[in-house]
Amino acid sequence: MTVPQIINNEVDLKAEFPLLVDREIDYITEAKGLFTSGYYSYSLLAIWNGAVNNLKRKVEAYGVDLWASIVKDEAGRKKYDKDGETIAERWSGVDDLVLIAGATKLGLLNPKAGKSLEMINWMRNHASPAHDSDHRVEMEDAIGLILLLQKNLFQQPFPDPGHSVSAIFDPIKNKHLSEEEIGILKDQIKSYKNQDIRNVFGFFMDLLTQGEDPAKLNITELFPAVWEKTNEDLRKTLGLKYHGYVIDPDSDDSPDKGAKTRVFELLIKLGGVSYIPDGTRARIYRRAAEQLADAKDTSYGWRLEESASRNLMQLGISVPSVVFEELYQEIISVWCGNYWGRSDSYLTLQPFMDSLNTDNIRTIMKMFRENERVRDELSLSKPKRKAIDLLNTFKDKLTIEAHIQELKDTTKNIKKM
Repeated sequence: MTVPQIINNEVDLKAEFPLLVDREIDYITEAKGLFTSGYYSYSLLAIWNGAVNNLKRKVEAYGVDLWASIVKDEAGRKKYDKDGETIAERWSGVDDLVLIAGATKLGLLNPKAGKSLEMINWMRNHASPAHDSDHRVEMEDAIGLILLLQKNLFQQPFPDPGHSVSAIFDPIKNKHLSEEEIGILKDQIKSYKNQDIRNVFGFFMDLLTQGEDPAKLNITELFPAVWEKTNEDLRKTLGLKYHGYVIDPDSDDSPDKGAKTRVFELLIKLGGVSYIPDGTRARIYRRAAEQLADAKDTSYGWRLEESASRNLMQLGISVPSVVFEELYQEIISVWCGNYWGRSDSYLTLQPFMDSLNTDNIRTIMKMFRENERVRDELSLSKPKRKAIDLLNTFKDKLTIEAHIQELKDTTKNIKKM
């Protein structure tokens, strides 16, 4: 059976694997000797040590801050000591499996290499000489795992520290960026691959939720560029982040306990309220409906109506079904106005009407026939005329004759009031 090149006695490690440092070469040389002597399980332990050291260097080259943001929810020790003089001192407070998990998520560790290390870890605990087992490590096991690590870890290039995600975004934490600097970083973001975008997304979220300036202000400007390149699953995590703060306020570990507000403001800026889970989003729209109702019921409150309408429009038109009627009764009430006329709020609220599908339109027709809040002022000439005008805009959206007849009946019902 062919012995992997990295533990072949005839191979000069420094010449063939120039990315390895002396410490790693020592570990691999040890593994080579153990393998040659038939101590296959021990050889894997030495390979493990070399692999872990290699990973630590790659994480430091890429950015420990990013790694820390990725592993914050992992079980195990994860306290990196940035003041340590040696790599061993810096990583003494970090479990190897946490290191591996973070490196894999960052894309620094090929998943095949990650699985190989997981297998070696299992063998350390279940099939090493220290444990009596029917599943001893055989030569073929060692060869397979070492080959995978040789190709997918030891031969893989290191991140360029000068061009790493961490190095490029380090100024975000330390200075207020100018418009030109923000533009440069936005262009940099546009050049990133999907894995880097995921890493930046998590890194930005961590800094934003902590709320410390200048990072917070810089990230607010940069996040739209990241958002543009993220996929749907990643966008949902931002909505879930807000949902988590609503359900469990104690999960906010920021110094000022303002993470929930910052995340919500960011969702507003990104037009991403629709990514908040329905139950929590319904609560938001219900509050907006109450504000619109209060404005409507205020004497000489047209300016308040317009302000409340702009607030509602900021949330977007993805209204949860559970709160649809509760919200639209207030929209219709404002839309139709009162004895004196109506405010300009209907112009702001037009997208809510434009977005209606057939089922929504039928619900609104029923509201015109039965909902007391909607019908409250329809006996007055001006609100009645606006209601009929609104119903007429639904004609072209209906296809089925029964629905068209329902629209005619609803209009007649309004006219008789």
